[in-house]
Amino acid sequence: MFRRRTSKIRKRHQVKVLRANVMSPKIFWFDFKQALFSGFRWLSFAGLLVAAGWGIWQGIQRGLFENPEFRLRRLTMNENTALSDERLLTVTGIDLDGSLFDCRPREIREKILSLPEVLSARVTRQFPGSLDIQVTARQPAVWVACSELDIAPRDPVTGLLVDSQGMMFPCTAAMWESASQLPVIQLEEEGFSLEGGMKVKNESFLRGMRLLTEARKASDDASRWVDTIRQYKGWGSQLVTRDGTVATFSHGDLERQMGDFLAACQHASQKGRKIATIELVGRRNLLVTFQDGSDSEGVAHPIPAPPEENAANPPVSDLQRILER
Repeated sequence: MFRRRTSKIRKRHQVKVLRANVMSPKIFWFDFKQALFSGFRWLSFAGLLVAAGWGIWQGIQRGLFENPEFRLRRLTMNENTALSDERLLTVTGIDLDGSLFDCRPREIREKILSLPEVLSARVTRQFPGSLDIQVTARQPAVWVACSELDIAPRDPVTGLLVDSQGMMFPCTAAMWESASQLPVIQLEEEGFSLEGGMKVKNESFLRGMRLLTEARKASDDASRWVDTIRQYKGWGSQLVTRDGTVATFSHGDLERQMGDFLAACQHASQKGRKIATIELVGRRNLLVTFQDGSDSEGVAHPIPAPPEENAANPPVSDLQRILER
């Protein structure tokens, strides 16, 4: 159980080892030949790999890339207003005399999508020699103009179109015929930039778009009679029609104001007159002037309270009362 005490001490014997590296010319020559042989063996193996890779690459080049059967024989693109055939070749760099394998769909698609007037694109290779490209162009909704930035309205060179998503893009030759009839939102503020490929985040533009959207809701052919929308004194917007009528709107209650404006224009047309200016901010006091010179001072016309409805005395709208005056 208990170890017995003893005075004997066990001593461990240490073994001393002497290591010596002996070098002689014969030993050195032997080691050198062994290292040289090992290096030559690895170099030979690497050379065989390089030769095999080169042979495979040459086979691919001659069998695929230089094979006349895989040459680009047919290039098709759908009809669109963003890209013409000549511009497609310039933007993508497609070699019409090259191989179909040189046409990389992903790279071609990225180059097409870099154009701000393109909404989407799809590129597919069809062996042995066809390349098909489908392009969807952005649909312009309105022009944006700014005299401070030298962006003229409805200018096919420097003008900028905006789609329903607020993306700006230049006008192409194929777009001009339809885009030339679109309304213009005029901006006059400073401290912002307008450039193709960017979204318009200017508050005045967004207010103008809300007014134009309300006009299009109320009238299917609003794009034909709306000419320009511009900011007015910070609290409202002015809508200028193609025949010169200037209507002033506040930023709120646009549906009611647009309804009053269209009713006023229709009533004036029935009377053979044209409105020069009209302020639609108030509900019961509207400033109306006509292009024939009457009411040219823009005096407010108070609207009396409507009489009670009955069969003998039908209700008369406030706008009708103003215009009949």
